[in-house]
Amino acid sequence: MKKRGVVLLFGLIIIVSGWWVLRGSSLAQPSEGTIDVWVTWGDDSDPLQAFFDRYDPSSDVPVRVTTRIREDDVLKALTSAEPPDLVILSGADPAASYYEQGLVQPLAGHIDGSGIYLDDIFPAALAQCHEPGGALLCLPWGCDVEALFWNKDLFRSAGLDPERPPQTMEDMVEYAGKLTRRDEDGALSQVGFIPGFPRSHTGLLTHMFGGAFYQDGGAELNLSSQPVIEALSWQAQLNSIYNAEDLEGFVSSFTPYMASSHPVFAGRRLSCQQCHRTVPPPKKTPDTGFFGGKVAMMLDGQWQAAPQADSEGEPQVEYGVAAFPAPAAHPERVSTTIVQGPVVIIPTGAVDSEAAFQLLAWMTSAEIVAEAADAYGFLPPSRTALHDPRFRQDPNAKVFAGLLAHTNAATVATTGISQELNEALAQLEAEVLDKGNEPAALLNQVQAELGPRLGQIGGDGAQP
Repeated sequence: MKKRGVVLLFGLIIIVSGWWVLRGSSLAQPSEGTIDVWVTWGDDSDPLQAFFDRYDPSSDVPVRVTTRIREDDVLKALTSAEPPDLVILSGADPAASYYEQGLVQPLAGHIDGSGIYLDDIFPAALAQCHEPGGALLCLPWGCDVEALFWNKDLFRSAGLDPERPPQTMEDMVEYAGKLTRRDEDGALSQVGFIPGFPRSHTGLLTHMFGGAFYQDGGAELNLSSQPVIEALSWQAQLNSIYNAEDLEGFVSSFTPYMASSHPVFAGRRLSCQQCHRTVPPPKKTPDTGFFGGKVAMMLDGQWQAAPQADSEGEPQVEYGVAAFPAPAAHPERVSTTIVQGPVVIIPTGAVDSEAAFQLLAWMTSAEIVAEAADAYGFLPPSRTALHDPRFRQDPNAKVFAGLLAHTNAATVATTGISQELNEALAQLEAEVLDKGNEPAALLNQVQAELGPRLGQIGGDGAQP
């Protein structure tokens, strides 16, 4: 594979514009005879580079990995004359927008004869890679799912059965009240459950109430529907247990996460582990509140139960993991979860798309994706790979594996307005959960603003 040369003047322009990014101490400039892989997450690129160095040792085409690529730099690169060959995104959210601009290759034409078996990929994981018109824009490289964590010690102290987590969403509200404590000065010293912390869970809760943000695979926005209203109202009910100002001060006492410049990807705040997959997470992460005994229950991902999750050794508390409970009136919705995670796209301008796709086929093979999932704290999107004992030996790991494989596993559709919707929801949730405003009128406003835009871009997609 040979890439076009880059003249010095063009290189200087790119450096000034911010398109270049650092890989260790060197500049990640295009090079000849390599497959350039850009990754929007990670810290030190060496672990990922070592992983990809295993690709086809007999090949004369080495793989070069650059990590910590900012979202803005991805877009600049995709619109440039020399984009990378593969991009591993933190999530599928921007993929449809890239596709509408003609920047991402649809993959369907490459699948036949590649050795990639789409039937082996869990439906919810694959669904996030289809834009509303049906084009396959990416392939999942890992899956993140969330479940309920509960602190057994705090349950005992509150007189609750430590082996029995809340069985319904109604129980969640009751338990949250029983598990909340204030000190002698009236300040919060322990809370039961914070629904919007450390990230939004409105997508999952909307499914729990029988709905979704979109209809028809993302063709129509459904934001002002009753299930979304109920999802926000349920969270507001929980937050009413605590004073909003008291809760803000309480959370800031153990983590700066919510008030920090923590990366937001496509309008969605990522977890610390989603940004630091190649190294132990930093101290003062949101889960400090849970493992430090300040938050009794949390909704979080499989990375918390992974051996590498705690940077200082074993978790400080005895905890359990279970599927998030369903409404009492709808027990059939138990094991509902939202599947997201890293996905891989091939830019339209990739110099050698065929070589890039061969690498993608290797990356997503059952054996390799299982190794990647084990190394970087996600679950494999492959049914075959999920049978690997590494994802089933630990009882908590089995919970997450079961959620991924469950028929109630869902995803949030990827559309051209995904980023705008994520940003709008973040503002809307602040109004409802922090300020106590009613959700219906706010949802109607966002629906009126974004619904027509989705209808305009629809499922037509720009063909590269």
